Amino acid sequence: MALFGKKTQSAPVQAPKGPEKVAPENSYLGREPIIDRDQAIIGYELFFRPGTTLKAKRINERNEVLAQIAKRLAADPKAEVTYPDEITDANLRDDEGNEVKEVTLGEMLYALKTKGVAQSLGLHLGFIKIHPHQLGDELRGIPAMKFPLQIDLAEILEAIKTEPPEDEKAEVNKKDAKNPDDPDAPKVPEILEKLEKLSNTGYKLVLTGLTEVFDGLEDILPKFRYVKLDIQHVENAASLIELCKATPLPRDTKSPAKKGAKAGSDGAVMQMIATHVETPEDFHKARDLGFDAYEGFYFIKPDPDLSLHRGDDYRKILKLLTLLLSSPELHELVDEIELNPVVAKHLMVIAEVDAGRKRAKPENVRDAAVISGVKRITRWTQLLLYADSKAKVSLESTPLLQLVCVRAFFMELASVKLPAGAGLGSSDLAFLVGGLSLIDNLFDESSRDILSKFNLPGVVVDAIADRSGVLGKLLTLAEAAEIGDLEKCQQLCAGELGTLTLDDVAQDSLLAIKTFVAQTQLAPDEDVWEQAEATEEE
Repeated sequence: MALFGKKTQSAPVQAPKGPEKVAPENSYLGREPIIDRDQAIIGYELFFRPGTTLKAKRINERNEVLAQIAKRLAADPKAEVTYPDEITDANLRDDEGNEVKEVTLGEMLYALKTKGVAQSLGLHLGFIKIHPHQLGDELRGIPAMKFPLQIDLAEILEAIKTEPPEDEKAEVNKKDAKNPDDPDAPKVPEILEKLEKLSNTGYKLVLTGLTEVFDGLEDILPKFRYVKLDIQHVENAASLIELCKATPLPRDTKSPAKKGAKAGSDGAVMQMIATHVETPEDFHKARDLGFDAYEGFYFIKPDPDLSLHRGDDYRKILKLLTLLLSSPELHELVDEIELNPVVAKHLMVIAEVDAGRKRAKPENVRDAAVISGVKRITRWTQLLLYADSKAKVSLESTPLLQLVCVRAFFMELASVKLPAGAGLGSSDLAFLVGGLSLIDNLFDESSRDILSKFNLPGVVVDAIADRSGVLGKLLTLAEAAEIGDLEKCQQLCAGELGTLTLDDVAQDSLLAIKTFVAQTQLAPDEDVWEQAEATEEE
């Protein structure tokens, strides 16, 4: 008989699994274009929604409570329980019971890196608003050359004002590398040291909130590469522009020199951006004052000086679109496209992309029409109405074309999430509404009068002309998402578009932008996040 019997191995006891953790929603909200003097997009100010991390935390805490309640009821079905309130954007509060108004750096990084905001920019810059207390090591995770960081002047001055007195920092002063041999020299404010350090690392800083000259401004300005002035609230913009342009900037070893730059400046010239440019009159005023770029949606308003060149090519596009909307025969379509060099050129490019999947390279317009199909040709003809064939601006940098394309793609994506029978019609109609929603920008007529010339469904015309019906509400949502109007987006998602969430709006907006970028420009070869990590390690 064995001294020791074989011990039976019992299965390890596993703790019951708790509810699955909910990840934060996408904090991306919208963006506003920044356009240079040639009317080409150079970048966007990015807007983010605050509280997404806290909301996920609160939802997870609530789910834990619900799991405990379920466990208790399983043991005692008659137990009295109190269910926690549902977590919504409207009732979200921090630990002190305050409404969440500030986007955290972690929320921005999550949206930029994980949710595709960086990729949606293509070759353009993304301007990000930050606060003085966010100027820490975590900021170094944001790629310097891709994302200019903008800080409000009032917050800088407040940070300087609230710095601890000198006697509380005596030990720090002794170790001050800038003044090791001169303890009596005035201490450089900590926030200015941080800004200079970021600038030396390659970050392009943007100053906002400047309205007048004051003592100490000369110590602040050289840290910045861009200055934004609100043309609606700055009285002496010309003198401020002159002062900023004359401010010597530190040498930038990471950027190539610009043509016409003065010797010794390394091409670093402070760039002046006018903000709140919402009408053609605002644009003309800012241009005459000497601004380098303009932030706003002024280009969606009709203006003779900014209008498209409506020559024969333009009229041919209009005629082709009319034909396409009438279900033409192939030979009719080919004949009309061949008379339209603008569409023919872009159609060949689009067809070559499609041919890569179908292994049938187009040799002529007829091949291209067969490969791409009437639907795809109709879409791009519709969108090319907003392109200026005579302007020296690429398609991806044309503000009006970019806006209407992204709007059309967004409406198509969002429409799929709406319930059947909601009066929508189809996702194709949603795309059509988005694509034609700015057509009154091209003519001196009302949108209803213009659209009546096409064979369009009534719901499409009503949605564009009156913003009525589900398609009209979806168009209003697209417009709100474009400018980052959180309140309007919340209102629409809680109303007739109740099946859509703010996270849906963010995801579909980004996917729409990336669709446009993929079809009009190549993505940068380098990985901006790898560059940021490498810079951080240096």
